[in-house]
Amino acid sequence: MSCIKNLSRINYPSDLVFKLTELYTYKGKDFHYEDVLKQYMNQIIKNTIERDTVAAAKILDLKVPDNRLKLLIKKDSTPKTKNEIIVKNLKKVFEIIQDKGVHLDLTDNEFLQLATKLFKDVDNINYRKDITIEQQNMLEEEKIVSRRDIMKEEIKQYNKAKYTLKVEPTQIITNFYVDILKYECFTKHNNFISLMICYCLLFSERFNVFKYISFFESYLNNFQEFQKYESESFFGWETGFAKCDGLNKKIIDVLLDGYERVEQMVEGFKFEKTIKKVDNVEGVIMKLGDVFSREDIKNKVPNLSDSTINRALKRLRDEGKIRPDGTGRTAKWIRIAPKETFTGQGIQMDIFDYME
Repeated sequence: MSCIKNLSRINYPSDLVFKLTELYTYKGKDFHYEDVLKQYMNQIIKNTIERDTVAAAKILDLKVPDNRLKLLIKKDSTPKTKNEIIVKNLKKVFEIIQDKGVHLDLTDNEFLQLATKLFKDVDNINYRKDITIEQQNMLEEEKIVSRRDIMKEEIKQYNKAKYTLKVEPTQIITNFYVDILKYECFTKHNNFISLMICYCLLFSERFNVFKYISFFESYLNNFQEFQKYESESFFGWETGFAKCDGLNKKIIDVLLDGYERVEQMVEGFKFEKTIKKVDNVEGVIMKLGDVFSREDIKNKVPNLSDSTINRALKRLRDEGKIRPDGTGRTAKWIRIAPKETFTGQGIQMDIFDYME
């Protein structure tokens, strides 16, 4: 029995409420993250696609050596085997999702197209069909029933939960995911296709953390836990009381961990900008006389804040390159180190260090 039809069974204990509050606080900062990192976004998304592709290939247990994976993903090498064709398909699908994932059409046909693209030129994927026996008066008649109808009903229930019942999205997605895992709607690779649909739904709900962080890498790194919670979720499924709590909390934990890493990326970027500004001050001081003031620096670089200038002066004082003469805003500073020691070069950081 579909567990998405019985969402009223869901409890919201205090720890789940706390996690969801934290999650949506992060989610509300998505536009801020993208604004701060906008100059890096194309490269960040490219890296995420590559990481998703590698992790997905490993989840599918594709026997492709690491060096070939690198050539296929980074260099667009021509695939030589069926497994390598799937790798190329994976990368293409991830590119599409990153580009248009928020506009996903929640339809049975869309999900079939997704499955078809994943295994194009390797496996023919379709909805599974069942033969049922129906009693027609005195005769029994065989009837072919497609599990596409099951998917249609699941999507109907998903929309009802989202737009009518207003259930929290991660709860709906978790229950939907468990159902399509259990129903085995597709002829092949049902588990992976179901996982891909789960990812697409999270993306369509604008959890933009997966622009920066690889969902499939996170799944792979927590593979055993996910397998455990997916199995647990099947208990009671037939009666409509599937135990989805553990799986839902694990998905939320992955989202939270991802957002925390994005926070580190943003803070790292801000730190990098600050370092460059401080170095800019050092370069200005190198060109000033042996005695100078804050105002002299400000006149040269008026866009710098007082706090940045003060931070630079403190750093240079601690390094023994300058010393104060007087106190307060009118104080002078005396250069005591040779000009050649004022490099104006600081620690060069790479925003992608924060993606590891």
